[in-house]
Amino acid sequence: MRWAPFVGSREGRFEGRFVNVHRTGFRLSRGQGPWPPDPARPSVFVFGGSTTFGYGVADDETIVSALQDYLDQHLPSLRVACYNFGRGAYYSSNERILFHELLGGGLVPRVAVFVDGLNEFALAEPLLTARLRKMVGSPVAGANELLLEQLPLAQLIARWKTPRRMPRRSPAALRQAFGDAGFLDGRIERYLANRRLIAAAASAWGVRPLFVWQPVPTYEYDLRCHLFGDVDFEHNNYSAFGYPRMAERLRRAPLGPDFLWEADLQRGACQPFYVDQIHYTAAMSAHLGAEIGRALLDRGLLP
Repeated sequence: MRWAPFVGSREGRFEGRFVNVHRTGFRLSRGQGPWPPDPARPSVFVFGGSTTFGYGVADDETIVSALQDYLDQHLPSLRVACYNFGRGAYYSSNERILFHELLGGGLVPRVAVFVDGLNEFALAEPLLTARLRKMVGSPVAGANELLLEQLPLAQLIARWKTPRRMPRRSPAALRQAFGDAGFLDGRIERYLANRRLIAAAASAWGVRPLFVWQPVPTYEYDLRCHLFGDVDFEHNNYSAFGYPRMAERLRRAPLGPDFLWEADLQRGACQPFYVDQIHYTAAMSAHLGAEIGRALLDRGLLP
């Protein structure tokens, strides 16, 4: 992860056996199209956090690779090219800015997909903001603290102090820590505001958006089926209380055909859908990617 202007951070260029990241910052997918995109081929830009990037799975096992497969099968003559702009710790604010930056640089896709939900509740600001605030406000103290963090002894102590498996808290303790209605509603309002701003920019540039509300382990999923379901989800516990409030909000005021609710995708299925606490397995990525592809076709966003 490296610093990037406006958005705060981005994935760095990387070449490996399982993970490859283009210098522009998107992760390579199966059958990756060219960059810049070929104007003769419809392009789909997919934005999201680390679950969209595909932490824990190979390039050809991500949501975007599954989406590419689905579109290749159902629209073979169209030669759609998908681009994975998922980035660690991104939520709708980062995605909005990244989308605007791409549009301003003349990189205009046919379709833009935004996969959100988990980080909307978990993150208050872009990843490196607190560190940058400290470095600017107190450069010497900030630099000394950063240097201290990099010392081998300091890293060893930090690892020793961090519990390896923090057991899950009781339902009452979780609700007290993560269930504040005002806080959760504020995060929902932030998402809805970003969605409106993204939709306005998409309309101005002739881009067709699809907003996807993703599945998470803390909602409509039996944690007894989770390989790591007996440990605490820490700040990702917010989604356990935020998702029901979002569902109720949508029952009162549906968002329309450019919104895809996939939070119920794992309901009733007792399978290990997560490679760690929150990131999808290849099977779950394939399932979600196919659902997104189906929605793009059924709702007339492609061709």
